[in-house]
Amino acid sequence: MKIVNVFSSLDFGGVESRACIINRYGENHSFVAISKGGMAERNIAEYGGDVTILSCSSKICSSSAIFKLYFFFLKAKPDVVHCRGAEANFHGLLAAWLARVPVRIAEEIGIPSHGKTAKIIFGFVYTFAHRIVAISDSVKTWLVKSGEVKEQRVVRIYNPVDLDIVNNEPDIYPKSNKFKIGFVGRLEKVKNPLSLIEAVRILNDKGVPIELYLVGDGSLKGACESLVSKLKLNSKVKIIGYSPDPCSYVSRCDLYVQPSLSEGFGLALVEAMGCGVPVLATAVGGAPEIITHNVTGWLVEDSSPSSLANAIYNIWINREGLAEVGKKGFESVKNRFEPQKYISELDSLYFSILNSDGQL
Repeated sequence: MKIVNVFSSLDFGGVESRACIINRYGENHSFVAISKGGMAERNIAEYGGDVTILSCSSKICSSSAIFKLYFFFLKAKPDVVHCRGAEANFHGLLAAWLARVPVRIAEEIGIPSHGKTAKIIFGFVYTFAHRIVAISDSVKTWLVKSGEVKEQRVVRIYNPVDLDIVNNEPDIYPKSNKFKIGFVGRLEKVKNPLSLIEAVRILNDKGVPIELYLVGDGSLKGACESLVSKLKLNSKVKIIGYSPDPCSYVSRCDLYVQPSLSEGFGLALVEAMGCGVPVLATAVGGAPEIITHNVTGWLVEDSSPSSLANAIYNIWINREGLAEVGKKGFESVKNRFEPQKYISELDSLYFSILNSDGQL
């Protein structure tokens, strides 16, 4: 069975992790990026994977993307095309249908903010898919409630997380005079990094010996740097930028914080738990499916600076229990998102459709 995975690009963390895991653990997979490559492209190639970069616009609607994908599929003759993300779904499904690919899979990697027109468009596009994969129950619920997809056509398959390359066992909880918190992700509005910086200011004013490590890059990096300077937090907030090994920073922290406004799954959250680091996250998207509040981590309903600061402050004043929460968090994720399980679920999905003669 020959599988082609279609992405809009191969240049950011969540895509990189998932694509590299598929490349390492799956068989007969190749990878196509509509627009550009990046770290994922180089890492896949390093493991001997087959990567093609089409170098055209992935913005909906790009006729060049549809035609390039169409001719690529005609030449490659895949049994399965698995599209991942909105742009890949739009262009890849249409091209795969035109090329008469036997199995066509869409995957929703987040909870989109679709208006009425977008819901109609994607509801139509999804008719060309045999199944739609949702990366969490929260995403599946949104797809069905939005009216874009009927429930029987959606299957939930959690993202894989390779904890073998994160940390085999959690370290003994480190003692420190500083209370170090970490964040990993794109510095974009949906990830809410500015609110976390504001929360650090509130905590610093309360006398908490706080330090924040922001690991990631994005369009808000300049705004983050400006806010840190404005609030005179240069000694309290370290903006690391992109790192190929974010867990090397997270594992040094006392607490990992994910203040997202929206989140499809929460890959960095699972990786932090895999490091044995206690976690706090806003109760959006997949986070409540990953964290059991007050047991394996903490959830906060409001992502405002004051709410985040209050939650972090309460964790800090009760920090003697952090080690136990970190260990329970590690135990809760160590086998749950195994790459081999993920690949097995994908293969079962592909074969079930092939064996049913590709009936939509």
